[in-house]
Amino acid sequence: MIAVVGATGYIGRYFCSIMQQKGVDVLALGRSKKVFDFFKKQGIKTQFFDVTDQNCFEQLSSKNIDAIIDLSACLAEIETPVQQFFMVNTVGAYNILEYARKHDIDKVIITSTHKVYNDVYQPIISEETPINFTGDHSPYIISKIAAENFVTYYNKDFHMHAIALRLTGVHGYGEVLGHLNADGTYTKSAFEIFFEKALKGQPIEVWGNQKIKRDHVYIKDVVSALYAAAISGDAHGIFNIASGVAHSQYEEACVLADVFQRDKKSVVTLDESKPGLKRGYLYSITKAEHELNWRPQYTDLHDMYEDYKKEWLKKTFHNYHYFAPGQAPETL
Repeated sequence: MIAVVGATGYIGRYFCSIMQQKGVDVLALGRSKKVFDFFKKQGIKTQFFDVTDQNCFEQLSSKNIDAIIDLSACLAEIETPVQQFFMVNTVGAYNILEYARKHDIDKVIITSTHKVYNDVYQPIISEETPINFTGDHSPYIISKIAAENFVTYYNKDFHMHAIALRLTGVHGYGEVLGHLNADGTYTKSAFEIFFEKALKGQPIEVWGNQKIKRDHVYIKDVVSALYAAAISGDAHGIFNIASGVAHSQYEEACVLADVFQRDKKSVVTLDESKPGLKRGYLYSITKAEHELNWRPQYTDLHDMYEDYKKEWLKKTFHNYHYFAPGQAPETL
């Protein structure tokens, strides 16, 4: 059985549901009663769990647990006190690793972030690339680096086979890409703005140098990477999880205009004189391919957004965050 901590979040909802469909035994651990109702309708076992509460660990039976996946996270995109990043992202990961050590559970997977490289400028970024970061997301990044260091510590000192997956930007229905404030007000990302214009057939103007491209990964490829890590035997350490392909905002906008058009297709134009993305990135996924036997399936933008559209229309994996009236993006 795979115990999934933070199962009620965006990635957890997809992972538990898809694993259930595949016949994989999962236990969904989290705090949202609304999402528990969603899981129970699918026959997925649930248990209330707070990664910062030792009582929850004492009430968790280790019987039949083969691996633990830690998806609990305070995200940089959601307004939160700085100390909460460390309580959940760092101490929470430590608590899980310590629980696993005490109960002879060899395999723990935590999700980290590609933001550890957000001040790196080189053609392809691998796990050997030194960490280098800057900006207002730094407290979040530092909390994730500390969690990675705990993974290294437990692997070295206790001979575990724990894994940290550095996820690039995850695309998929139900995601929050902009910045959500505590009062529910929301600043939309460029992707969400392009998406809404594509639905309405309105012109989409893309800004900046389109030689700058970014490597994003689809939610269902993240699910398959998590499963590959959970069954990876002796594999351990840090792995980049990305598509291994980078696209410009212009390319993304053109595909969104094509896939999400209704009565009228948006015309996509480019104005390189206006400020756009300042930095691109492309990740090597060779290590994950070789050691986890994992390969992304949604590397073509059309394939990705056609599947995204199916999920968007079904609304199965809708978002549970609070948005002030009129503030939620139409991607949700």
